[in-house]
Amino acid sequence: MRKKYRDLKRKGNVIVFPTTINRLLTDGMNFLKNENYEDARDKLYQVLSYEPENAAALGAYAYSLFELGDYEEALDVCRELLKVGPIHYLETMELYISILMQVREYKEAEQMIEILIEENVLPEERLEQFRQLRDLNERIASNAPVEKVSTSLYSLDHFLTLTPFEQERLIMDLPLESYKAMKNYLIQIAEHPNVDMLTKTYILFMLHQEKIRGTVHIQKFHLEASFSIAALPDPLNNKRLNAVKRYLEDALAQDPTRLEMVQELFERHIYLLYPFQWEEYEPREVAEAYLSYLDLLFTGEETFSGDENLTNLIISAEQWFEWRNG
Repeated sequence: MRKKYRDLKRKGNVIVFPTTINRLLTDGMNFLKNENYEDARDKLYQVLSYEPENAAALGAYAYSLFELGDYEEALDVCRELLKVGPIHYLETMELYISILMQVREYKEAEQMIEILIEENVLPEERLEQFRQLRDLNERIASNAPVEKVSTSLYSLDHFLTLTPFEQERLIMDLPLESYKAMKNYLIQIAEHPNVDMLTKTYILFMLHQEKIRGTVHIQKFHLEASFSIAALPDPLNNKRLNAVKRYLEDALAQDPTRLEMVQELFERHIYLLYPFQWEEYEPREVAEAYLSYLDLLFTGEETFSGDENLTNLIISAEQWFEWRNG
């Protein structure tokens, strides 16, 4: 059985004459030209078994796989070709986008087309072609059948019988195109106080990413508030959180081991507590509370003189992780 391209390994110390590789490549290209895609695939595969980064062979091999309907493998090869550097960039991108559409990766296809258009790398004669490809992608995406999901699995009664890890896995397995149809189920799950808190975080991330509109009421520990899904905060590019991180970096600049520990602790809590972001405290106070907790772990002494609720929240978060991880 022919191995997948990603399984190819170099031939080690086997000596292969350049004329052999050139002959195989020429044969493969001729088969491709004559639309004999199976023979083209096999010849080009042999070339790649000797030269895995041969751009010409990669491009022709990907096209052969595409014509044979082996889209997943063709996608792997295209991605490798883009890393190596294709000989014909626009043709490769067109093939890549076509494969993405075949495997229903419509969002990535749209993103790639938008990047090409926005970066002005398309000659005028190709611009309209890629615009048409984008429109076709949008039409296919809007008409794509939604994978059937058993809503009973997401009923609150069933969901609450699952372990935290089972809850998380069930949500992560939900197809992206189902989020709009499952909106009410997901909001109900996220709002329940007994649902796993990291599962709630993932639901909120995905509802926001999929541009689902609505309001959700979230409770985590003693924190409770209503949020607009469209206006949920960004945990990666947030001024308050970044300010806390800078305070931690400045305080432990001479102690990289402790700095790494407190950074990992803080990052873990960002995702656990999301969408709450210590709004009632100043960034310096949050940083000082984390530094104090670190001292408590090392020396058994607490040095924080600020709000006791803040310290208790950090301790409760860590206890929660200990409980969840058994």
